Amino acid sequence: MTAKKETATQQCKETIFLQYNGKEVCIDQVREAIKDNYDAVKKGSDPAEEIKIYLKPEDTKAYYVVNEDFAGEVDLSFE
Repeated sequence: MTAKKETATQQCKETIFLQYNGKEVCIDQVREAIKDNYDAVKKGSDPAEEIKIYLKPEDTKAYYVVNEDFAGEVDLSFE
């Protein structure tokens, strides 16, 4: 019975939203925006191995650090 529970959990699709001040943004969209931003700046010269994301809704920004040596930011597109 445990194996069935683990399999069902592994197949579960999760969507995380940040809600702030009556608006929300999907975290998956933020993650993709960060990856696109990083790729546009680095143009594939330094592949991302680790990304740390810091959400700061009061600034409507998501700040990020890639590979402990590159920092950037993207706007949170609240809808």
